[in-house]
Amino acid sequence: MTTNGLVHEHASCKQMCNITNSWKWDITNILDIEKRKNTKYAVLVLNRPISQSQDFVKGLWNGASFRMTVDGGTTHWNKFLKNLSFEDQQAMRLPDMITGDFDSITTDLLQEYKKKGCKALHTPDQNDTDFTKALMELNNHCKQHETQMDHVIAIGQNSGRIDQILGNIQTLFLVRERELLSPNTKVYIMSDDTMSWLLSPGDHVIFVPEDTRSNKRAWCSLVPIGESCEFVTTSGLKWNLNNQPLKYGVLVSTSNTFDGSEFVKIKCSHTLLWSMKVPRLTC
Repeated sequence: MTTNGLVHEHASCKQMCNITNSWKWDITNILDIEKRKNTKYAVLVLNRPISQSQDFVKGLWNGASFRMTVDGGTTHWNKFLKNLSFEDQQAMRLPDMITGDFDSITTDLLQEYKKKGCKALHTPDQNDTDFTKALMELNNHCKQHETQMDHVIAIGQNSGRIDQILGNIQTLFLVRERELLSPNTKVYIMSDDTMSWLLSPGDHVIFVPEDTRSNKRAWCSLVPIGESCEFVTTSGLKWNLNNQPLKYGVLVSTSNTFDGSEFVKIKCSHTLLWSMKVPRLTC
């Protein structure tokens, strides 16, 4: 766990005890083939290379209730398809929707997918990122069809331009602050072998998949984004926090890991970004 060596006094438990919101997180509902069958989820391919294993992506994509490629994400999805066998290409479902301001996709490729029957929706508004606008259109789709997603998985490698990485995290905040989706829909960013999502103020129970628990290089992190987190208490980590603050310039929990427990429990007073290694994504 990264620290600057400072020692902090434990804050009063009174404010922590006032937190009543609670969430349970089990990403095996997305990872496991059998569990996916009973889960409604959407997959978004953002404008970054797809680095997960072919078998995992094929199953995740075809099992989704709704599939979107976001602007240049269509190009990366097309490259992914070209690397599959002919039989696998034929078995892959088309995107249900292609969105974006279309500044990162060629006209020819866009027309090719439109001719295949894909719905292309131009979202030129520059006040929001293509990722944010894609979630807004997904929400419109859900309302029109009177349905609701349990999960939304955005495939977007967190490498390259740091402003775009931060922009993706900003979208996670907007999901909550602007109610871009149903409050019951959980949104994740998948990057290489990592899953990340926001933890709102309250109590969280996170199931740790077996392949993560047994991996010697497993890691996780709790990072305050946009605001300091005054009080954090955890269990299930190698370096737990006991009613301590997480704040840039003070203490940030990066390069943490697990103690082998099946669950990690987190109580936080303010929003945190949780990330964890999931080896099966790239195996």
